Amino acid sequence: MKALIITPFFPYAAVHHAGGKYVYEIIKGLSRRHDIYLFSRIEPHELRFVNEMEAFCKDIKLYTFKTPHKSNPLKTLFVIASYLILAIKANRIIRTGDFDIVQVEHTETGLLIKKAKDALMILDAHDAISKPAERRYLGSQLGIQRFISWLKWQIIKKVEVYVAKKFDIIFTKSRIDKDILLKLAPNLKINISPHPAEIPKNSFNIIREEDIILFAGAMHRDVNQDAVIYFYKNVLPLVRKDMPDIKFYVVGNIPPENIRELAVKDRNVIVTGYVESLTPFYQKATLFISPILIGGGIIAKNIEAMAHGLPVVTTSIGNEGIEAIPERDIFIADTPDEFSKKIILLLKDKDMRTKIGKAGKRFVIKQFNLKQIIEKIDRVWCQSFN
Repeated sequence: MKALIITPFFPYAAVHHAGGKYVYEIIKGLSRRHDIYLFSRIEPHELRFVNEMEAFCKDIKLYTFKTPHKSNPLKTLFVIASYLILAIKANRIIRTGDFDIVQVEHTETGLLIKKAKDALMILDAHDAISKPAERRYLGSQLGIQRFISWLKWQIIKKVEVYVAKKFDIIFTKSRIDKDILLKLAPNLKINISPHPAEIPKNSFNIIREEDIILFAGAMHRDVNQDAVIYFYKNVLPLVRKDMPDIKFYVVGNIPPENIRELAVKDRNVIVTGYVESLTPFYQKATLFISPILIGGGIIAKNIEAMAHGLPVVTTSIGNEGIEAIPERDIFIADTPDEFSKKIILLLKDKDMRTKIGKAGKRFVIKQFNLKQIIEKIDRVWCQSFN
């Protein structure tokens, strides 16, 4: 079949964010059976990866966009405008391309997308975008701020339903996100397509360093910034009372000034910024922490760490889309005291670290198998089109 994939994040093997990596994997896998056409927004520094994707795509069309580094309201409007421009340009391609399937990545991309006359329209909703908005509202202070948060939540819910109803089929990353969308619009046709995990070999044969806590994620995202600040201010001091020499690594692209300052004032905090590969850090770390306070979909950083055999301590929110078994595959902690106690337990007990790490990796291999996910998407494509 002839399939057009529209995405706001250019996909390639070394892309640093989970959404782009997911799209790369499905294009690579589905290109063995289908003719894939790609239309993507792309950052200027990513143009060097276009040749890599030409091996899997019949044609690639691009919209070049440079994301502003500084976070402010003007930047937000600039980014929103880029999504709208992407959709307008995509509509022209859809009209003239005679595609069997049009798959749109991320709900936000679909706002101005128009339905093709004869193509099967699929929305790959990487997150239920109303869920984080609801949590921001519930966690906001009373007064005008709470009203504004409530208003944003209501608007986002309406946008989510409006976009979803345009599409014949929707993919969500988790059962929880599927249930959220069905509650908003019961007649949607939804399939679950989890984020696939790349399973490294021999992750238990490496010699890890002691007393190193790792957090990894795209640091321009506010949910990751909030997680790091929460951990540094509320959890790490409790750990250091017992283990004062702990090192805390924050690995991820475009850390803002308040995150970089942590490393300036604290010699045991290392903020790396962009790295070519996370693998050396997964191999170096003693354990992985993910104190996610607001989230949606699957927290891909957690399954990636688990795939590398790292024991993970996260929140209930961080485990929602994953649904790993607490105390067997993963440690769950929702207060600073719980979080610090579980970290200290893992840091002091190597056998426990190995046990949780192995169980977590087995769980990810079973639940987030790339081959099975590609086969499921292919099956949905073929059955729905026929």
